Amino acid sequence: MRVRNVLMRLLGCVLLGLVPFTPALAQTAATVVWYLEQEPGIDGYPVRYIVTPDYMRSDDGRDDGDFLLYDRKQHKIYSVARENRTVLEIDGSAPAPQAPDGLSISVRERPDEKAPLVSGRVPLELELVAQGQVCHSAVVVPGFLDPVRTALQEYNQALAVQQVRTLDRTPKDFQTPCFLSRYLYASDFHFARGMVLADWNDSGDRREMTSYKTGVPFDDSLFVVPGDFRVIRGAGN
Repeated sequence: MRVRNVLMRLLGCVLLGLVPFTPALAQTAATVVWYLEQEPGIDGYPVRYIVTPDYMRSDDGRDDGDFLLYDRKQHKIYSVARENRTVLEIDGSAPAPQAPDGLSISVRERPDEKAPLVSGRVPLELELVAQGQVCHSAVVVPGFLDPVRTALQEYNQALAVQQVRTLDRTPKDFQTPCFLSRYLYASDFHFARGMVLADWNDSGDRREMTSYKTGVPFDDSLFVVPGDFRVIRGAGN
């Protein structure tokens, strides 16, 4: 799963024991959002996000495939790879990192008056700017699919917490103002302002919402981490 590959590359890891297993016996109503996501040099691929009050699951649409699970109460991320029976565990419960003095980060915002209304709301165009350079752009809708927006904001904050722990492992040449703003100090700039319809940057990363549905029942087993897989914990956890 590409999401897991990105996490492994960015965050570093150490081996641990087993994840506790808790059986699931019921169903939970969730909101499902589909994005078409793209990374540099590869074709776009669909990603499903399933959001409940307690969890957010991300996968390719297969219930029995690899998946990423975000525990919203514990602020922990689990990336599950079935083929090699491993789980990457990340603890994102620390406070969100703050930008250091000397790093100027801002968000330009303007309503897109020409765009169609979404649930009666005007989309906003956003630009994340660091040291005067546009680093990331997005189109968001305030007040739209807010439970999903909140979950994705929490998830981005948890990733930023882990990225700070491993910053000293990142080559200095990579620690540009855009890198620091995008992955550490303003990773949630778009979801803080609304539900993301699309976002993109000059590096070739792109995401576009393709569909959504609310009140969809899912078996609770989809939100359980396998108990007999080897755990790989993010560095510094």
